[in-house]
Amino acid sequence: MTKSKNKTPNAFSKISKWASDFIKMDKTRSAGRKIASSLWALFFGMLLAYIYIAISKGVGKSIFVNPFAIFKAIGQSFNSLNQETILKYFLVFGFSAIACALSFKAGLFNIGIPGQMMVTGIVSFSIFIKFRYNNEAPIPVHVLLISLIFSIAVAFIVGLISGTLKAYLNVHEVISTIMLNWIIVGFATLLFKQTSAPVIWNGLSPEQIKYYFADNLDGVVPGFVTISKSARQGFVIAGIIGLFVLAFSIAFVFNYTSLGYKIRMQGISKSNGKYIGVNDKRITMFVLATSAAIAGLAGFYYYVAVSTPVFSEISQPLTLGFEAIAISLLALNSPIGSLFSSLFYTAIYTSNSNLQLDPLYFEPYDIQVITSIILYMAATSIMFVNFQPINYFKRKSKLWSDKRYFANKELEKLKRKKINLITKYKNKVHHLQINANAKNYEKSIQKLKHLQELFAKKLNKVNLSITKAKLKSEQANKLFELEFQLHIAKKNKNQEEITKIKNDIKNHHLFTKKILNKEITTDFIDEEIKEKITLNKEENSQKVQIKLLRKELASLTDKHLSFAMNYKNTDDETIEYFEKINQEKNRINTQLNLLGVATKFNNKQQRKAAIKNNSFEFKKIYQHIILERTEMKKYAKGGQK
Repeated sequence: MTKSKNKTPNAFSKISKWASDFIKMDKTRSAGRKIASSLWALFFGMLLAYIYIAISKGVGKSIFVNPFAIFKAIGQSFNSLNQETILKYFLVFGFSAIACALSFKAGLFNIGIPGQMMVTGIVSFSIFIKFRYNNEAPIPVHVLLISLIFSIAVAFIVGLISGTLKAYLNVHEVISTIMLNWIIVGFATLLFKQTSAPVIWNGLSPEQIKYYFADNLDGVVPGFVTISKSARQGFVIAGIIGLFVLAFSIAFVFNYTSLGYKIRMQGISKSNGKYIGVNDKRITMFVLATSAAIAGLAGFYYYVAVSTPVFSEISQPLTLGFEAIAISLLALNSPIGSLFSSLFYTAIYTSNSNLQLDPLYFEPYDIQVITSIILYMAATSIMFVNFQPINYFKRKSKLWSDKRYFANKELEKLKRKKINLITKYKNKVHHLQINANAKNYEKSIQKLKHLQELFAKKLNKVNLSITKAKLKSEQANKLFELEFQLHIAKKNKNQEEITKIKNDIKNHHLFTKKILNKEITTDFIDEEIKEKITLNKEENSQKVQIKLLRKELASLTDKHLSFAMNYKNTDDETIEYFEKINQEKNRINTQLNLLGVATKFNNKQQRKAAIKNNSFEFKKIYQHIILERTEMKKYAKGGQK
């Protein structure tokens, strides 16, 4: 008999599938459910964040934090003085989240958003320094447009490199994008440091080098170039329009074009995509390159299109870029949803200073923890896809107001109890059968007799309870019919009919009480009681025989396998030995099954199937009750039956 299979690979595959579905979140749910799940994730995230603050401030400093004061502080970040900052981060988070969502839809994890955003800083500020721009005059709009176009193009190439590595060399996109992040950081530190500037920028004078670069900073000197207010406003307006157009365009592509269908199929399953004719290499390269280009656009609004253009803190990948992952997951990878999740995160991100003022006085680390909690819950919003508390309590209220529910619930529990009782009895009988031998035969017979008597007694008791529960269910059904008739009579304002039905209901209650108090008998005999059971009289018990057969199987397998592995054998002789091994396995496995080696497992599977069928049967009954209660309520309001 073969050993039980290792369950670890199966468990790992389930976890892997769940994680894959979590990242892709393709069109398996309605838009309404996706929105609801995101809102629930935000609610629980904010609730947990407030619990943390209440404990942190209440226990540590004996301060009560008013939750409405927190919302007020966040709302104050949307004042006119903070308008430019709000728009900046909304555009940055919006473009980067859409870039992330695009790759996730194709089943690709673009972790290179930070580096791809930094590409814009490298390209744009290289152009500004190359053409010797300074803060004496604003940078011309056409130069800004050129830097934007070149930045997007270079970011596209960076994404294309990662896509090519994935498509043709099977290098995982997470590895390649992380490596590219640090390569970009390396380029940035090489280009924008005062120590390396004389070599890289050999056309600059020492004064210009000091003007553009400073050793005490990672990157360029803040404010060495300026952008006119009108140019900034123009880019912001164009960015907002472009962001909305991009979001709706990508949503349209995903839902209504063959390209979008191919991308989604690629995300769901690579093999399925191939079957429908998807060129997975081309799609992979296109998606990662396009995602990088959009991330480059986000970088432009972070580094360049601001009141003080600056490219600093370049010794590591831009940490802000990683926020795009959580923002995208909060929107369940919906391009349009990313607009709302970006706005929400912008509100939190830009309210840091307000939260540190009177009356809250939050510490910077408190704000980091709060943000992390909210983002963590937001990233797990998929867990709330089936979370419908209002619908749950509405359904439960309809069931709790109906006596049929309680009658059927009792019947369901009793049937489950019967299933468990039968399984327990079968396992005990199997234990006696497998251990019985010539020596303990008489004792085993006595145990079996006692077990059968006890089982028959318990089973009869359960059967009587089931019969009584069925009567309750039947009477509850009749009561509902009377209640429905009463609703009709009340709707028609027929007083005579109302009085008659009320009397019928009263009589029904008395009759139900009478028949339930009456002694109930049942002539039903279960198959388990009728079944004739025999015990082993041989010297060796079935348990011992099973052990001997397994040893025999192992011995025969080793014997024939050693012959089969002899290098002097011909191919036909090797095949013959393996056929002998197979024949012996079949013979011994047949004997093992006759001895009951799989009986306990079969009993367990039968119990599972019976409980599942029982649960499914009553689930349909409960759904029918809810439907009838809903129809009755509609009729009472003026509907038609």
